[in-house]
Amino acid sequence: MGATERTKKLVSLGVVLIIGLLIITGLGLEYQDKEDSPVQEYLEENYEETGAVNLVESVLLDLRAYDTFGEVIILYIAIAGVIILGKELRKNKDPGGEKR
Repeated sequence: MGATERTKKLVSLGVVLIIGLLIITGLGLEYQDKEDSPVQEYLEENYEETGAVNLVESVLLDLRAYDTFGEVIILYIAIAGVIILGKELRKNKDPGGEKR
């Protein structure tokens, strides 16, 4: 076994151990309910202004809709950029596969 193979195995083992520790630590965390949170008070008192039937619907439709719309725009821009770059790369190569 060469030095590079041994190094790869040690790095892989280290990554697996770190991920395992993170999972175990995450499972050990306890949920802490903050009853006096100003955000919770605001949502409980003002969700009816959104026109939603219940609190969960008001958060999903009113507050998270802006985030989702922004994410869709960012994904669209990224996809458009990849398509444009792909066309430029194809245009710069001749049929033999070499650059001009």
